[in-house]
Amino acid sequence: MSASQALLTMDADAAHPSAACPGPAFPVLIRAGDLVGAPLLAPALARAVTQEYGAFGLSEEVTEDFFRHPPRPGARWLVMVDGLDEVPDRTARLSLLDRLAREDGRADTPYRFLVATRPLPGGELDRLPRAADRFTLEPFTDEDVRTYVRKRLDARPDADRHVRAFLEGIRRTRLEELARIPLMTAMLSHLYEADTERPLPDGRAGVFRSFVELLYEENVHKGVGDLHDRAVRTLVGRYQIPEDRRTVEKAAERAREHLLVLIEHLAHERMSGNRAPATEILTAHPDAARPDKVKPPLWNALLASLLRSCGLLAGQGDDVEFLHRTLLEYHAARHATRDPQARTLLFDRLFPAQRLSDRLRRAGRRAPAVEPLDPLGLEPSYLGFLLDALLAAEKPLAKATLRAVEDLFGSAGTIGYHLLKAQLQLGSSLPRTKAAQWLTSTANSPCVDARSRVEAAADLVELEGHLDDGARLLTRLAGDRALPPDHRIWAAEILAGLEGHERSGGALFLRLIEDLAPDPFGILAAARGLARLDSHGSLGVRLLTECAMDPGTDDDLRCTAALWLTELEGHRESGAALLLDLAQDGYVPAALHLSEMAEPHREDGVGLLTAFAGDGASTPDDRVAAALALAGAADHQDRAARLLTELARELPPGSHSHLTAVEALAEMDDEAAAELILPVVRGRGIHPGNRLRALQLLARTTSHHQGEAARPLGDIAADTAMEAHDRVDAAEALAEVDGHREAAVLLLLGIARDSGVEARDRIEAASTLAAYGEEGSAEVLSAFAADPAAPSDVRVLAARSLATLDGHRAAGLRSLAALADDPRADEGQRTNAATALNVLDLYRVRR
Repeated sequence: MSASQALLTMDADAAHPSAACPGPAFPVLIRAGDLVGAPLLAPALARAVTQEYGAFGLSEEVTEDFFRHPPRPGARWLVMVDGLDEVPDRTARLSLLDRLAREDGRADTPYRFLVATRPLPGGELDRLPRAADRFTLEPFTDEDVRTYVRKRLDARPDADRHVRAFLEGIRRTRLEELARIPLMTAMLSHLYEADTERPLPDGRAGVFRSFVELLYEENVHKGVGDLHDRAVRTLVGRYQIPEDRRTVEKAAERAREHLLVLIEHLAHERMSGNRAPATEILTAHPDAARPDKVKPPLWNALLASLLRSCGLLAGQGDDVEFLHRTLLEYHAARHATRDPQARTLLFDRLFPAQRLSDRLRRAGRRAPAVEPLDPLGLEPSYLGFLLDALLAAEKPLAKATLRAVEDLFGSAGTIGYHLLKAQLQLGSSLPRTKAAQWLTSTANSPCVDARSRVEAAADLVELEGHLDDGARLLTRLAGDRALPPDHRIWAAEILAGLEGHERSGGALFLRLIEDLAPDPFGILAAARGLARLDSHGSLGVRLLTECAMDPGTDDDLRCTAALWLTELEGHRESGAALLLDLAQDGYVPAALHLSEMAEPHREDGVGLLTAFAGDGASTPDDRVAAALALAGAADHQDRAARLLTELARELPPGSHSHLTAVEALAEMDDEAAAELILPVVRGRGIHPGNRLRALQLLARTTSHHQGEAARPLGDIAADTAMEAHDRVDAAEALAEVDGHREAAVLLLLGIARDSGVEARDRIEAASTLAAYGEEGSAEVLSAFAADPAAPSDVRVLAARSLATLDGHRAAGLRSLAALADDPRADEGQRTNAATALNVLDLYRVRR
């Protein structure tokens, strides 16, 4: 509404959008899946809008030409591309991101883009321009949950009592962590409002089961039964021969009666990657088989009507999709566990028989061999629904599942912990006593990386009834001199934030200051921890202040100490004054920190950065660094772009400082950057490494000069006399040039398979191929990940890249876990492997 009003009232003559201030934008919604198969953007938008709003009174079809131009001069279309994660093919997702990046880079584009997605495998969103803003939907805090529920229940008599009852209900049913997910908070509130006397369900699966039941109950009041009656009558009414009418009516009623079974079947097919239209999928099911007398369009219309009105799916153009991904996962799991036979089959696929008793049991059933289903290859949310169903199954299967889960979570080192953490965060119905044992085992294990050990202790704190157990573990970890300093400090910070443990945390910080004497940054971090505590705040502030004022201390440490002071209540001004002192002495990062503060400090920082960038007496590198810092200050990109342009024109073409300035400018105006880099690309006598940098930059632009980079990049990538890492860089840049992706892939494959090339460069080439979704990289990546003779960082990179490749996720994760758990490896390798598991979003990092 606000966008519409702005467009109607704006002065077209005064509208001059820029990169920093692009003007008002009118929102348009389109699903990512609708764009994948569309060669052009404007027709896809026109079709999506027409289909979406036709049911709401749109009187005529929206034309392609409508979306080829801005909604008004000086304005743009804000195209929200929703559900990128629901595009199942990785190559298609990457191709779509590339299209959006190219379109966004056009100076005359009428579009801005907003991409909505659940977390994607590592690096996919890097295809978007580096200047693009990224926002993460954070979980609710406990106070957010309270505020939301208060607003939902405020109109009820005795609202305070209802809020207390709701919050007590989620504590009693162990749904506190789950309630931090906004969607789940809404569902839980809806369930409570429907029946305030009914206890909230226990666990995530229980919430979804009750929510779906409630949807069906509410649909009675919405007349859905009448809609279904009308749809069946309309179809049957087309047939006048009594026998035909009976046949059609029987088939239609069978589909209606088994609608939930059909929905679960549809969800299962979608989870398995079947992207055919929903009606086509369901017609192949025996409960929705089309009678011979009924033409396909008429039968499909009936099925679509039944699906659209059930409350679980919504129309998407000519098809239907689940309202939310988690609803799809829940119903797919229902299908996979629909009866004892299906549950037994699922168990056999998920858990290979390791115990003799299990092997004998399966042999006794004489069951045929089944295709394994690796838990690591499944999304944690879907896996959680499957485990919940198996743990609630008939007693023998439930007991076998508990044993298998113990093998999976309790005895699998780092990977077991990450899998467990995901299920705890999702609210799966794991036995809490067992979960506490598994977390304790992880926190105490010297074979697990330090980060995971501290995380496990923190997770134990949040398990009901285990706060003190977790606090003891955190105390032990903070005092363990064998752990890296940053992890010891982190453990002390978590402990100090626990109710009743502030003084213990303070004592640990004091001990850490003594223990970390050779590590000045560690001491500073411990002092920061002290400064945040009421019991030791004055001492921490004094230590930070002394560090910031000490001229004999490294400027980076002094700047960090001053910055941390600005974050403390009551010390913002003193910290800002110390930053100003450092900035006036010529330390650029201090000026940048000031520019990020509120006025008047922001003005000081911006002024100093501008002065540094324009100071001809300073070194070129310092001037470029100042302009770069200014580009990071809000609302000053235009000023930074002007300064960078002036610098690039002053500096010798092809010099390091010149290239750095133009690379920074490209983030704001790649057309201007392309013009400034052309003399380097076309010139002679330029250092080969600098010329390659120039070619890489030109290849990333959307200017009409981009194609000039293709041939020289291809020549470099194919030249075996060149350094291999330069060849890889050239091939990667070539892939960015429109129409040259296939040639770049062949060049990268050649490097990856060349045994004469150094391992790191081969892995870099194979990792790039994995990012493109090229199956040919899997063999190289698997070999290096498993090679004990390869350098540890190469093995970690190979395993991480393998995990991003469709069909190889589980193998890559297992390789990373093996590297993280290897007692013979150094701490660096283990930490890198464990960090890679986090980056791959095996679970959502909460802190």
